[in-house]
Amino acid sequence: MKKLLAGLLIAALLLVPIAGCGETNPDSPTVTGADPSVGSDPSAGETAAPETEEEVPFEAEVYDLGGRDIVIYMAGNWAFDDFEAEEMTGEALNDARYQTNTTVADMYNINLKTDNHGGDASGGQGTGYKAITSVNMAGTSDYAFASIGCYDVSTLAYQGHILDLNKVKNIDLDKPWWDPKANEQLSVKGRMFYTTGDIGVLDNDCTYCILFNKQVVENFGLESPYELVRENRWTYDKFIDMADTCDADLNGDGKYTNDDAYGILIWQDSVIGMLHASGGRCATINDDGTIELTLNTEQNIDVVTTWLTDRTKSFSYFLEAGTDDISHATFIGNRCLFYTRYLRAVSWFRDLEADFGILPYPKWKAEQKDFCNTMHAYGTSYVCIPIVAENVDQIGSVIEALAYFGRQYITPAYYDVTLKGKYFRDEESADMLDLIFETRFFDVGMYYQLGGYNERLITMMQQADTDFASAYVRNEKMANKILSKINDAFAEMGN
Repeated sequence: MKKLLAGLLIAALLLVPIAGCGETNPDSPTVTGADPSVGSDPSAGETAAPETEEEVPFEAEVYDLGGRDIVIYMAGNWAFDDFEAEEMTGEALNDARYQTNTTVADMYNINLKTDNHGGDASGGQGTGYKAITSVNMAGTSDYAFASIGCYDVSTLAYQGHILDLNKVKNIDLDKPWWDPKANEQLSVKGRMFYTTGDIGVLDNDCTYCILFNKQVVENFGLESPYELVRENRWTYDKFIDMADTCDADLNGDGKYTNDDAYGILIWQDSVIGMLHASGGRCATINDDGTIELTLNTEQNIDVVTTWLTDRTKSFSYFLEAGTDDISHATFIGNRCLFYTRYLRAVSWFRDLEADFGILPYPKWKAEQKDFCNTMHAYGTSYVCIPIVAENVDQIGSVIEALAYFGRQYITPAYYDVTLKGKYFRDEESADMLDLIFETRFFDVGMYYQLGGYNERLITMMQQADTDFASAYVRNEKMANKILSKINDAFAEMGN
């Protein structure tokens, strides 16, 4: 999470410092709300003022690059509009991007351009992978740097096609405009090949969350989900119990269709979000830099199997609507309590009358130390530099400047003005956003698609298949084979 408000969030949201996701604590602290003074006034207008609370100087060397073009290659399922803003429009996020881009362009005397292939698949060797490997093989510096889909950029990393950002002059990943948890959880033996931070908002848009319909809560006399979070009672069992209260065969035809009511409107990859909410990971980077498969634990199996079982028995499931418009009509029509998706979905409801709030995914058990949240891998992109890039010191400085000014303009516009000030209508939602971002982490096992477990879990969700243990065994050999190849490649780089 962008660390603009880190000190206040840690102090306000938790009574003790945050530990690793998934740890248990018999004296688990009560979660309190953030200071309501933190955030923006929705009536204050669209344009966000630069953040001044935590002043950190820009220390990279600045160059006059003589009006040259700096081309940013963009590819990935969701690589739509980070780095792009043609003019000021009065919309906060667009204008913040434009202000960032023009400030950096003037500062370095450059023309910032994008080669945007957003929407193209990132499957490990997708459009972004092919583009970067092609320029590397040709030895041409077509792109100054890139924003590449998660699956592709991780493959580019272990195959040696992108630079170690820790060795790029003028990029300082310890600065607050870079994500410190990415440094911790994506670094391999001190090498960072791709990262994220205030340079864009795509990683935030891809962060898992749960929306809840306030009218349904009132109709059924349910407890406030916000209070459940604050009192450390927002657990998986509570989530399911509340959902069970709200489903109904409204038209009495003996089957559940688009016209009925549901406890949960569920998106298919929520099984991965739930695994991560318990602190589970598909794989973990060890202290020695090796990546280890960590999916086959007793708790992970329990979480996944229970979620898949409850998906078919304990609450009604609503995936077969066919289109977002049909399924969303269920949520905004006050016929559904919870909607599990990701933050980008919030924008779809901004102009609707339905009053809704936002929640983190629930803890697996109350004894779990922290809430845990991740991003869906298929949508997220990361910044990287091709190995054939020319004038890398200069490029590093431009990237650093984009992240630095992104922290001043883009993050406040996205976080305070757009999310807190425009999309949500209560202070509690702002508190929940703080908590979601502050407790976010990265799972490289999903990035490398080890054993295809991420896709396999989604397929199991779709097919009501609850035999996770068998699915794990069938794919374990392939997963370890891929992992061995990746670890050998990273070890060879060290040699």
